[in-house]
This record gives sequence, structure tokens and C-alpha cells, in this order.
Amino acid sequence: MNHPHPPQNRSAFSLIELVAVISIIIIIAAFAVPAANTILRGSQLTQAAQLISGQLSLARQQALTRNRSIEVRFFQYADGEQPGEKPEDPASGKFRAIQMFEVLENGVPIPLSKLERLPVSIVFNDEDLSTLIKDKTPEDPRPSDPELPRGVDRNYKYVSFRFRPDGSTDLNPIKQWYITLHSLTDEVSGSEPPPNFFTVQIDPVSGSTRNYRPGTS
Repeated sequence: MNHPHPPQNRSAFSLIELVAVISIIIIIAAFAVPAANTILRGSQLTQAAQLISGQLSLARQQALTRNRSIEVRFFQYADGEQPGEKPEDPASGKFRAIQMFEVLENGVPIPLSKLERLPVSIVFNDEDLSTLIKDKTPEDPRPSDPELPRGVDRNYKYVSFRFRPDGSTDLNPIKQWYITLHSLTDEVSGSEPPPNFFTVQIDPVSGSTRNYRPGTS
């Protein structure tokens, strides 16, 4: 004999409870999203810092090993996805890539490494926080210079310096030379760095580098 199942009491969310849950989710998201963005920018800055430190150290090492001058170039070009930047006008863009060149006996520099781009949210400071950029005049690419990938072609400018075969540089020895990385969205005024940044200082005589970042010694 089949016995009918007893009726089950099913409870449902009331409208007030549902609104309360949604409100809690919105509040949590409001705190979580900015924190996640901060963590992401910090991670990208760390990635960029490791890239630049490695490239500068490698350039000096290559100069010593090859007994040739190695030129380091910092590239400025526009990213069409960034507000106010025009791909046909590199001056409207940011310095956001680095590449090494070997200087041949005839004085012509040829690429020694591939172009290394910074993470999309990180740029080189081009004002007081980077004398390696501010105190140099950006150059236009020559016909013998390589085209940059991703549609940049020769719509770029660059500044450069060289490591000599003895490890020293061609930089003015009585000046301080450094370059700083920070987020594209940071507002930087004068020589006051943003809360999160990375600076590499280069000794013009020895070619050695020293790194600076908030919270590190």
C-alpha cells in the first residue's frame, strides 16, 4: 500500500532577505575590486622591474664578453588603445620598451636582442624621475633601424646610451643617471615619485646598477 508523502515545508527568500544579500555582495565587491587592481599593478611593476634590471645587467655583460660597445635604447611610441595617444604621432605616446644593440666596428648598431615591452599598465617616467630620458633628445629611427612589431613600424622615437667594452658607459660621469618605472595611471609631479615605483640608477663610470623601490633596502 502506497502511503502519500507528507507535505514538506519549503522556505523561500523573502524580498527583504534577497535585497540584503545583494547589498552585501555589492559592498564586498566595492572593496575587492580596487584591492585586486592594486595587486595586479604591483605584480606588473615587479615584472617590469625584473625585466629592466635583467636587460641592463645583460647589456653590460655582453659588452664585456664581446669586447664591443652595446647600445641600450628606450622606445617611445603611442598605443592606440590609450586615451589621447595617436599611433601616427609617437610624441603623444609613452616610453614603454627596451632593446639592446651591438655596435659594429663601422659604428652601425644592429639588434642584439628582441624588443622587450613593459606590461601594458607600466611605463618609463619621462620627466624628472628619469634623467636617462629627460636629459637626452629623442631620436627618430634611421632607415637602417628596425621596424617595431604590432603595427608600430617606424612610428617611434628613442633615447639611448652605451656600455663600453670595459663595462663603463658613455654617460656624462659628473651627472646622476637613473630611470623610473611606474603605473600609466599614476599622476607624477616633478621629482616626487608615486607611492609605488621602481628606479634603477646607473653608475656612469663602472656601469653598475642599483635598484630602489618603496619598502626595500
